[in-house]
Amino acid sequence: MTSLIYYLKKNAYRTPRFLGNAVAHVPYSLRLGFGSDYRNARATRRWLEEEATLEEERSYIFENVSRIVRHASANVPFYAQFYAENGFNPNSLRSFEDLTKIPIVTKSLLQTTELEHRSFRRQGRTPTYTGGSTGEPFKFYSDSRQIGVEWAHIHHIWESLGYRQSDLLLSVALDETRPPIYYDALRHSLVLNIHYSFDTLIQTFMKIPRRARRIRFFRGYPSSFAEFLSYCEEKAPLALSELLETLKGSFLASEFPTPSFRKTIEQATCRPTISWYGHSERAILAWEKTRSWLYEPMHSYGYCEAVRLSDGFVTLVGTSYWNFASPFIRYQVDDGILPIDENDGILRSFEIQDGRRTDFIIDKNGARFSITHLNLSCQESTWALARCVQVEQKKPGTAIFWVTPRRTVTVEELKSAFNFDRLNLECEFRIVEKPFVSARGKVLLKVSTE
Repeated sequence: MTSLIYYLKKNAYRTPRFLGNAVAHVPYSLRLGFGSDYRNARATRRWLEEEATLEEERSYIFENVSRIVRHASANVPFYAQFYAENGFNPNSLRSFEDLTKIPIVTKSLLQTTELEHRSFRRQGRTPTYTGGSTGEPFKFYSDSRQIGVEWAHIHHIWESLGYRQSDLLLSVALDETRPPIYYDALRHSLVLNIHYSFDTLIQTFMKIPRRARRIRFFRGYPSSFAEFLSYCEEKAPLALSELLETLKGSFLASEFPTPSFRKTIEQATCRPTISWYGHSERAILAWEKTRSWLYEPMHSYGYCEAVRLSDGFVTLVGTSYWNFASPFIRYQVDDGILPIDENDGILRSFEIQDGRRTDFIIDKNGARFSITHLNLSCQESTWALARCVQVEQKKPGTAIFWVTPRRTVTVEELKSAFNFDRLNLECEFRIVEKPFVSARGKVLLKVSTE
């Protein structure tokens, strides 16, 4: 069954629309292959967040983490060797506090280890790749149980904006082999292929029968939707007006929603947005439960920790409860965070503070600072001129700021609006019509034009 799901995922765009419409009305809790996992995950999330005591929550986390540790040490050669080399004995796990004894693993360490050496031959496992937006594609196996668990949690997040599974989504992709707009049956979504011009996309969209293009939610890269909506406001107001007739909100996925992109989307649609934090490895899932940019971990999905490294960098560490094929146990995620709330050893909320450790630039004195933080600290006047700011550094102490403007603007205006005099850098501003993107269409914070 998992192989069938994997096949459908790869070929969903070839599935006829009428069949996708029919499948969209079949409850996930009844779907073959993952229905029971979906039901159980929804029930567990509800119990853990709404009914469980603190002690019951700690016990739930401990039991799930210790179970995957025992499995990995007994069945995955990498973990057996790694734990032995670090003097860790899985039998030493006796209580929740003992979880900090488990050695932390990094992506770079796993990448230097042969795939089968860090995996278990579990029936139904499927090969998975991270997007590679940082230049480091990463291969591992996903476990069949993860499908139902993930959708149960994602749907809970979406439902906070009124989502129903029969709602038609509008998403984005970048694929030169596919048409400008196509239907993804597995996700019940129309897909804007941003390989093509916005003008082509809008013309194609408007040719689709009206009843078949009643979009309820945007889902995807906030940078892509911000650019698309800005174009619609200027060049295709009728198309935008029709979209807004049925639109309920936007799900900002797969990249950090910078204030500029989010503001553009919310102002253009007058609809709410919501974002969540997660990775292809499915070890951590956190969402904006109470306010924008404050992420609250869902510990029914995986165990999420805030860990201060030896250099003072505070990052996230996640453990997937459900991947027995390629376990991720105390897996370090290189995003700098600010822990906002912790309760008796459990991380309750965090903010993205520094972004990926690779998204830094170095000043004349050798000090580094975060491009993510730079974006967050820009003033309203800055974003009145710029839709996107990307940074290139060819040598320490210098920086090129590539700016995608909202309107016609001069370099001198940008220098004044950004006011980067406080930075110990030689700054150069350059204007580009569109942001630089990765192979999958994700806007990068740090770029290289060489």
